Amino acid sequence: MGVLEIIAYILIGFVAICWIIVMLAGMILAFPWGLLGLVGSVGIGLLFLKVLIERADNKEDDHYSNNVDL
Repeated sequence: MGVLEIIAYILIGFVAICWIIVMLAGMILAFPWGLLGLVGSVGIGLLFLKVLIERADNKEDDHYSNNVDL
């Protein structure tokens, strides 16, 4: 991974975090209707976290990604 690619990932991550913060702040300001979006966003975030944890613990996926050629 090159230096430019690392810088690009850092910039994209920064923008994504700022976007999420602004989106959540807007939902709080749109009280009470914004709570619907806030609850939905938290639900999606929890499901995404669940998928990441399951992927990290799955040895079968690691085996295929390391040993099987497409």
